[in-house]
Amino acid sequence: MPIDGINHDARPRPVLYAAKSYHASGSNGKAGPSPERDVVQISEHSQEFLRIRQLVDAQPDVRLNRVNQLAKTIDAGTYNVKGEQIAEAIIQKNLIDLKG
Repeated sequence: MPIDGINHDARPRPVLYAAKSYHASGSNGKAGPSPERDVVQISEHSQEFLRIRQLVDAQPDVRLNRVNQLAKTIDAGTYNVKGEQIAEAIIQKNLIDLKG
């Protein structure tokens, strides 16, 4: 059931900034006539994270050239893989899943 006003994008969003408020003050320490301004400061770590995230998002999910190359070798009947390679890949994937 959709809820109005909720973003339905399933990806988690990191908190990238902290807002700070600065007040202009007169010589007596009270706020001056200028309106209050909000200033956003993004840490260098968060900026680097955002830059890397954008680079990753720009990459395709599938290496199409590799998929096409494998499809051609399979269709030609020249794709050969050893059972040991398949077993090793299965073990590695399961070890990674257990650690993650």
